Amino acid sequence: MSVGREGRLSAWIERFAAHFAEEGIPLIGGRILGYLLVCQPTERTAAELSQELEASSGSISTNLKFLVNAGLVTKRTRRGRQAAQYRIDEKRWADLVQRKLDALVSVRELTESGMRLMSGDPERALRLRAVNELYTWLATELPPLWERRPSPSTR
Repeated sequence: MSVGREGRLSAWIERFAAHFAEEGIPLIGGRILGYLLVCQPTERTAAELSQELEASSGSISTNLKFLVNAGLVTKRTRRGRQAAQYRIDEKRWADLVQRKLDALVSVRELTESGMRLMSGDPERALRLRAVNELYTWLATELPPLWERRPSPSTR
């Protein structure tokens, strides 16, 4: 028996969620992100997300607040409609990547500070130097690459 498109999509959403769980996003938050990236129409209420993802309304609500605060999901209310609708803010994903790049630079600053502390003791600084060299390379190479990224596509 072959797995239908919806079954494959569910499996993809699970893989997507598992990846972002390693990035610190709760598993249900990753499921919400994955689902909102591919659902049609593009907006969903919390109740719809709860039903589609087979998750409790409390878990959906908590994770939507997290994702809205992180800037990855936007919340919109409309006059005459009681339930708020949520959607992916695909343009804000660049902000997420930028924060990761900034974190790389801050690790480099930490390793450089450690290198100064270890000056005069090269044996103790050996492992730190290897990590510092990696982060120095990343901090040098990634920003120019990031500046050359393509503009987000428009609808």
